[in-house]
Amino acid sequence: MSKDTASEGVTFNDIFMFMIAVPLVLLWVGFAGFVIHSGLQDESVLDQIEGYTTLIAILGGPALLIIKDALDVWKQEQAEKTAFYKVKAQAVIDYNDKAQAQAQLIEANDQAHEHKVTKVVAKKK
Repeated sequence: MSKDTASEGVTFNDIFMFMIAVPLVLLWVGFAGFVIHSGLQDESVLDQIEGYTTLIAILGGPALLIIKDALDVWKQEQAEKTAFYKVKAQAVIDYNDKAQAQAQLIEANDQAHEHKVTKVVAKKK
């Protein structure tokens, strides 16, 4: 495994996003959906809708702050990965340009040498 591959692995923030933040958002949205569905099916829920709304707000407020911070950190990591890939791609492009220039120089030198050898052989005849 190369050093580049090792640095591109799963980070703590990736695990946090998929193990904590995603289920939290799904639970929050699921509970809100359940309250709406229950309210449509059972009128007693509508009588207590303010309590359910308050509960959704209480659960959602801190969850939103945590998720926002986690998303900011995750976005920063993704931006760093993107920058890394840009630098890596530019290095490959530069390497290929230099390798092609070197191959062309070697070919030009071989052709020049071949031309000199042909001239010397022609003069000897």
